[in-house]
Amino acid sequence: MDFIEIMIRLHVWVVGILVFSSVGMLKAQESRTQQTNPPSLKWYQINTPNFRLLYPKGFEVQAQRMANTMEQIWEPEAASMGVKPKKISLILQNQSSVSNGFVTLAPRRSEFFAMPTQDYNFVGTNDWLNLLASHEYRHVVQYQRSITGFNKFFYYLLGQQALSGLASAAAPFWFWEGDAVATETAFTHSGRGRIPNFSLLLRTNFLEGRTFNYHKQYLRSYKHNIPDHYVLGYHMVSYLRKKTGDAQIWERIARRAWGVPFIPFTFSNAIKKETGLYVRKLYTEMATELTARWKKELEDLPITSFERVSPRKTKAYTDYKFPQVLEDGSIVAQKSGIGDTEQLVVIRNGAEENRYVQGQLNESGMMSAAQSSVVWNEFRYDLRWLVRTYSVIKSYDFNRKTATIISRNTRYASAALSPEGDRVATVETGTDYQTKLVILHGVDGHVLREFSNPENNFISMPRWYPDGKSLVALKTNKTGKTVSRFDVETGALVDLLPVSDENIGYPVPFGKYILYNSPYSGIDNIYALDTGTGRRFQVTCSKYGAYNPAISLDGKIIYYNDQTRDGMDVVRIPFDPTAWRPLEEVHLPESTFYQHLVDQEGHPGLLDQIPSKSFAASRYHRASGMINPHSWGTYFTNSFTQAQVGIYSQDILSTTSINAGYLFDINERVGFWQGGISYQGFYPIVDFNISKGNRSVNEGDLTYEVKNGNTTVTNTRNLTFKWQETKVETGIRVPLLTTTSKYHGNITLRNYLGITTITDFHNSIDGGGRIVPTALPQFIFRDIADNGALRYNHFTFSAYRLLKMSRRDLYSKWGQALTVQAFNTPYGGDFNGSLFSVTGRFFFPGIFKHHSLNAYWAYQNSRIDLVHSSGIGLNNYLFSNQIPLPRGHAVPRFQEFYSMSGNYAFPLVYPDIALGPVVNIQRVSCNLFADYGFGQSNDFDRSQAYTSLGGEMKFDVNIMRLLQQFNMGFRYSYLVQQQSGVVQFVIGNIPF
Repeated sequence: MDFIEIMIRLHVWVVGILVFSSVGMLKAQESRTQQTNPPSLKWYQINTPNFRLLYPKGFEVQAQRMANTMEQIWEPEAASMGVKPKKISLILQNQSSVSNGFVTLAPRRSEFFAMPTQDYNFVGTNDWLNLLASHEYRHVVQYQRSITGFNKFFYYLLGQQALSGLASAAAPFWFWEGDAVATETAFTHSGRGRIPNFSLLLRTNFLEGRTFNYHKQYLRSYKHNIPDHYVLGYHMVSYLRKKTGDAQIWERIARRAWGVPFIPFTFSNAIKKETGLYVRKLYTEMATELTARWKKELEDLPITSFERVSPRKTKAYTDYKFPQVLEDGSIVAQKSGIGDTEQLVVIRNGAEENRYVQGQLNESGMMSAAQSSVVWNEFRYDLRWLVRTYSVIKSYDFNRKTATIISRNTRYASAALSPEGDRVATVETGTDYQTKLVILHGVDGHVLREFSNPENNFISMPRWYPDGKSLVALKTNKTGKTVSRFDVETGALVDLLPVSDENIGYPVPFGKYILYNSPYSGIDNIYALDTGTGRRFQVTCSKYGAYNPAISLDGKIIYYNDQTRDGMDVVRIPFDPTAWRPLEEVHLPESTFYQHLVDQEGHPGLLDQIPSKSFAASRYHRASGMINPHSWGTYFTNSFTQAQVGIYSQDILSTTSINAGYLFDINERVGFWQGGISYQGFYPIVDFNISKGNRSVNEGDLTYEVKNGNTTVTNTRNLTFKWQETKVETGIRVPLLTTTSKYHGNITLRNYLGITTITDFHNSIDGGGRIVPTALPQFIFRDIADNGALRYNHFTFSAYRLLKMSRRDLYSKWGQALTVQAFNTPYGGDFNGSLFSVTGRFFFPGIFKHHSLNAYWAYQNSRIDLVHSSGIGLNNYLFSNQIPLPRGHAVPRFQEFYSMSGNYAFPLVYPDIALGPVVNIQRVSCNLFADYGFGQSNDFDRSQAYTSLGGEMKFDVNIMRLLQQFNMGFRYSYLVQQQSGVVQFVIGNIPF
């Protein structure tokens, strides 16, 4: 078999994983926790001709608005894909503080999370729900278009899960998201394609000569910072539509690819057939055109001279964002990058001091400091209900070196500390989508003042005046955006700028001026508004982008962020209004990279006038949608060792999963019926599974002795056990999300009860049940029950706490994980057995950055009965091994076994090598290990030590241009006791 054939077969394997991996068998379903809401939430529904909207009580106003909005965009946004999507369910989630939305299959639905982002470079001047409607609905359209050719055949044959996997495998993710970004750009006044910050990293890389190749640009890198597939996709989609002048060019390309999803590189071939260009050539053309356009924009620009403040000790891409001035004149910034998680650092006299690692950030696009403290927003999570999340305000005092959570269980986004440090201004969005500006006590977080907002304008990015008596903030409504001043005492509000679609952001007041960010010139820069005269000025002229101004305590210096090839720097310039350029003298871009999209679609004001029809609403009861089949037919497990013909169901609120069907085990060459249900609407999750059918296990060749009088005959024969099995298992589990601040965490408690009934148990040697070789009493077949009933209990406790990681980290720098399992047979039955195991894993930082020292320790105690004259403990059942074993060794079972391991893992090189379109190697890493195990069975007077030393070389690769990354490589284990070596191919940590 040649290399190309191997890769093609691997492609089929990878596509199969994409199709079938999320449709697990019973064991997979048992352990999956779905994103659910608390059962106390009452749901209602609105049915329109093309949508069913589900929403919680209290969200009626926005549900009616979105019902009208979705009907308004249903046909226009689908026109360029040539389809009219079938009716779909849209779930409006109001319990989450995460700003997000998605469309998915299995089951088919869309979900909008109604917490607007404070980041002006994400939402622009759009209403948050309108932006979600435009973007996410395009994904609905794409899925509808993907039902064509062989995709359509597999869809009817296997259901939604097959369609999802094959559609995703046939079209790259950059197309899915790039086409949706192009749609939001064409149909709204401020889609991301209109926002220069969206293209900032791509622009910087291209103008710095880092166009890279297509594989690296799409699949990304550990060596360089590469924009995600949203950015690449938008520019690819927009470029080809501009080049061809054809609004439906991508519809024909996608339809060709989705028609034959199993052919390698089908999307590139489809582009070739429609345009004469393969995807790599299309990317090269796009990069060349954009680079030339961006270079032209820089001609004759008077780039601002500045002094860099932030130090750079590495070439790894690193940002120092949101500079703020502390009371001692030092600068605090948020440091993050390809090799660093978000952390607060203090810059003093050109040196950087690491101070505090932040937690799970709610990205608001700002930070605020006063005196010796800084405030920001972090997420907090409900222990059990994954949809219910909070956004709190956190502070850190650099003098006291203490962190404080100012608010708890709140929905605050953005935070501004008053000059005295005693108050915090923030923005609250309620579960009814109402937004208001709030002032909190700076220590205990109690509300001091709320500003009325009867028109529900979107308020964002508040900032205090230096006197602490007023605030400025951005105010956005359906007509555009402005900067407004709020009087803290009276509550009076004054707009300081005309309302427009200019995407201004990050307002900072100082004296009679308001400094702010704006893309007015086509490049993000800092501008100033003279509130006395109303005149505006350009303060900076940056090559790539300037952001986030801060004024020194004496008012003589402006600190800000300037984009460079290696990240955002903190720089400084004099505060000198005489050097600022009047707005009317600012050079404007000659053309845009989005106007052709607007013209091709022909609906520039689609969301400006939304009908206000009142749709009938009714109560939605979860039980009514509990049974919701979405996929059927033949499926494989991830290991491709089992195939199932069955049907799968999940309700759209993700509380109930059901599966039923016939499973055939390819290795055992037998099959059985099985079914299961998992109900996740209670605090404990209830699981129930049942199976019935044939089983078979081949134990290989057995050598045994047969005595006939004084004659002993040695025989070797294949030993296979076969039996009929009925298994019922039920139980509860309680998964608890304990992620807090910088540590990811989880605790899961689970207890299952099971009954396994065995009949017609026989073997291939003598036709009876058990084989008891007289010459080999230690050879025990006790992981298979004999005729009779095995009644068991299985308890599991698992927990982990891991420090969050940067992109380059191989493992968490600090962390612990613990798993305890107990099997026993307390309910009677024909068999007795027990097993207790505990495994602890520990993670520490290595000698150098991104190196990891990690280890595990494990203990297991298994019940193995003594050998009696009648046989080997024939009522003893041996439960399966539950702990890791020394690598390279084949270890038999012992009554007690201790296992431990030490590992030192480190990245070796980031090659970014593409072997044609087949394999893309992003990282090569190594792991040195020492494993030790010791087993003893006192009742058998048997003990053995196992030691292995060795190393692993792992490759992080992409196969066949698929974005999913695989970790695979080779392992060498030197077995000390045997004085021999073993070489294995490994995928992840699984040897083959």
